[in-house]
Formats: sequence, structure tokens, C-alpha cells
Amino acid sequence: MKNKILVIICLFPMLLAAQNWKSKPFSAQILNNATMLPPASLTATFNQPLHAGAALGYEFGWRETDKAKWFQSAKLGYFYHQFAYQAIQLYTEGGYRRSFNRLSVEGGLLMGYMHQFLLSRRAVLQSDGTYKADNGWGRPQFMAGADVGLGYNFGSKEKPQRLTLNYQFWVQTPFAKGYVPVLPNGSLLLGWQFCLP
Repeated sequence: MKNKILVIICLFPMLLAAQNWKSKPFSAQILNNATMLPPASLTATFNQPLHAGAALGYEFGWRETDKAKWFQSAKLGYFYHQFAYQAIQLYTEGGYRRSFNRLSVEGGLLMGYMHQFLLSRRAVLQSDGTYKADNGWGRPQFMAGADVGLGYNFGSKEKPQRLTLNYQFWVQTPFAKGYVPVLPNGSLLLGWQFCLP
């Protein structure tokens, strides 16, 4: 598993270096996460305890016309799940965006790596048969899901300055073997997509 993590982390900068990065949009998003199936996970982001986070991304296009774009993004995220854990995410999204003048709608798929750090101490069995309370180094998780969103472009097609609202439904696994092996998540993300000058 550690080798797979290393490969993902090494490919991330290579992805950025392969692009003309000044003409490609970056994004910054804030989010609230809920561990439920949809549609409950969407409404829960408004009334549950806050499970806040943020994500930074870089997007490039595979194919683009005047009204549509097939895109892929690389993202680095973080969120804090109150009383349970905090997590770092490294993932990619691939999708399709359709523009109607300045307004756009999009949908896509996401996949990546998440590392979960427990907030509570747990009992860990030692070699001498005793237990020691420890937070540990965290747990590696695989994440995969889908994303839908809306955007409004205040800039130009070549240099977008977009306000975005996205909903992601994704699962993380393995969560708790023998109990909840796959944990569903829903995240509501508000963001700004921009090009560097």
C-alpha cells in the first residue's frame, strides 16, 4: 500500500509540470462533509455538526469546444470530522462541463487516496500482551465517487474566474473491517476557480 501512495504522490507534480500551468485554472474550495447516503448527505451538510474542510485543485482539459469541455483535475484536500477523525485527500476528478453563456453545469467521477488520522485514542495490543492507548499513524483509505456542480464565470473563456458549487458523493474503504467496510460520504463544496496572471 505504501508503494501505491508513493506512486500517486510522485505523479501529482509530473501532471502539473506537463501542462502550460499559467493558462490552466486552479481552484480553492471550502466544504462541509456528512457520512450518509444521498440525498440525506446533501441536506445533512446544512443541519449536522460542521465537518469542515478545504481543497486546492488544478484543472486541465482533454477536449474543449465553445460550449463544452472534457476536463480532469488533480486535488489536495483536508477535512475534519468532529469527534472522529481528520483526513488528507489526494485525488483526481474527470468530467464534462457544459456552458450556457456564463453559467455552466458539470458532472464527473473522482478517485484517489485518503489518509485518515483518528482523533480519539485506541487500545493497541503490545507484544507482551498488554494494551497501550495510542492514536497511531492513521489509516490509508481508497476513495471513489461522483461529482455534480454549477458554476458562473465572471472572467473570459480563456481566463476563467468561476464561482462554483459542487456536490460530491464518494465512498471510503476499508473503513472498519467486519463492521462498516465501505463508508458513504457526501460533501458540499463552495469554491473559486481562477487562472494565474
